[in-house]
Amino acid sequence: MSALSLVGGGLFAISSTPAEANTVGVDLDYNCTGIGGPDSVGNGTKLRVTVTAPTTMTVGRPIDVKWAIAYRGQTAFTAPVDQIPGAVLSARGTLRIEGPWRGRDVAEGSLKQQEVKKGDPLAPPSLVTGEVGATKPGEIRITPQRLVVNFTPAVGEKTINDDDPSLQYLPVWQDFNDRKPPLNNIGQDVHGTEQQDASVALTFAGTGVDFITERDHRAGPLEFKIDDRPIEEADPSKNEDDSPVTGENIGGYTLWKVRDLPYKLDHKLTIKNVAAKWAIVDAFKVVTQEFKAPPSMFRAVCTPVQKNVTFRITVGDQPSPTPHTPTPSSTNTNNGGQNGNGGQSTPTATATATATVTASPSSAPTTTRTVTATATPQVEITPVGAPQTGESPAPPSGAALIGAGSAMLVGAIMGGVALRRRRAAHAGAGQ
Repeated sequence: MSALSLVGGGLFAISSTPAEANTVGVDLDYNCTGIGGPDSVGNGTKLRVTVTAPTTMTVGRPIDVKWAIAYRGQTAFTAPVDQIPGAVLSARGTLRIEGPWRGRDVAEGSLKQQEVKKGDPLAPPSLVTGEVGATKPGEIRITPQRLVVNFTPAVGEKTINDDDPSLQYLPVWQDFNDRKPPLNNIGQDVHGTEQQDASVALTFAGTGVDFITERDHRAGPLEFKIDDRPIEEADPSKNEDDSPVTGENIGGYTLWKVRDLPYKLDHKLTIKNVAAKWAIVDAFKVVTQEFKAPPSMFRAVCTPVQKNVTFRITVGDQPSPTPHTPTPSSTNTNNGGQNGNGGQSTPTATATATATVTASPSSAPTTTRTVTATATPQVEITPVGAPQTGESPAPPSGAALIGAGSAMLVGAIMGGVALRRRRAAHAGAGQ
């Protein structure tokens, strides 16, 4: 039998198929605190976590402790920034496990998100344990503990066109919407200026950014300043080999880019027109590269309101395999009466004895022992139709007795006829 010890929370039974172990569940309330700073996805979030676990199991099978997460109190994990599809909300629950077990004392899960805007609620994941199993019969006690939640931004690229409201133009720029498809401009429009020291600024979340402009012999050099990094310069009036550009308004050209920035929400790129020459803004491409680990800035830690809620799982031994007892074999050697017993022989038999010891789930393991021995039975066996079991043959059936009596009667009649014929022959000879 098994028991579930609870302090607080609601306990309920989970229906299961006959092939599954009995399962119980409990609702636990969690409160979350952002530890990554003001951009944490879960600061102040309240959760209702339903934890389910089996009540019985056998040695060698995995223990599935599952966590289903739902929001309560009109709170939720929320997107810290606009996201294309592919952002991930993940969670890792810690377990205190006692008893004869081995594996990992955590439950983990993650869920990819759809496209979301800053502040939108995020869909929570479900968690399950992995590689936890019993090493011997007994009792395993599992206590759910804190839950750590992480948000990983979507990996990819996002194009920001020149007329996006996130761009800040200073002081004087002109919006051109007359670009034709052959010029290869993004959106077939640009912003341009000939004013010296005019600038454009972009604040973005990611790990890199590209600046896309036009190549033009009338353009001049531009300065690029991102965060606290040194200023860099690039000139759209020159080709990559530093030769002068001969054409005009050749759009879609990536003049400058940066990668491998630490991920944060407020990178700031400022571009300044160095001379009183043409400066063109076609578009920007914001890049988010693959993460080695979720950014800590979005992390939240959730702790259970109820303490010491413990699942007690009764572990039994593996079922013993059904012993296989061979069918007894017989040896019937008839050597035509040459062995001195009228054609009968004493065969050799093989007997199998099986001893099984069965233990309850909390006692010593189940042991099955099979002993096979070969010996000559102590009882002589008559080999006529009898199995070689070491016992005398069974008595003849009724039909066999009737047949034998009939044969004896016919023999007696025939013998009497033969005797009368011999007497008659003798009488004739004496006359």
